[in-house]
Amino acid sequence: MIGTVMLVEDEIKTADMLKQALESEDIEVLWVRDGRSALQEMKKGRFDLIILDLKLPEMTGDEVLEGIRKIDTYVSVIVYTNYQNPPVMQKLINLGVERYISKGADANLWDTVNTVKSLLDPFTQDEKDELLGSLSQGAFVNPHKDDE
Repeated sequence: MIGTVMLVEDEIKTADMLKQALESEDIEVLWVRDGRSALQEMKKGRFDLIILDLKLPEMTGDEVLEGIRKIDTYVSVIVYTNYQNPPVMQKLINLGVERYISKGADANLWDTVNTVKSLLDPFTQDEKDELLGSLSQGAFVNPHKDDE
């Protein structure tokens, strides 16, 4: 499994397609349909990434993001919406959104999946191997192990 994502999306068809595509790439997805459910799930578990629609029932996406940041200030968030309002977008930037993805008719599902994958696992296998190879041997050995 690459990571765990919470998808906050009220449109069933959109959510189902994205959820299936992400799961086909070995990404665990929890789908919720509204902001209150998203905040309840944030309190219960840890997520590597949140995909957040802005137009939701009961709460707006920016309100949900404010609540998420009170629970986890560091979780990565992608705004996934058709809605564009400059003051709201500025607020989202100030709250620490990693990406904005349009989910309109021109949106490419697999581009979205690849963006999610790049945030969950930013290094290629070659980059990981190179990084680990550059570490000195014994870099992760506890020097105080014999003291125990």
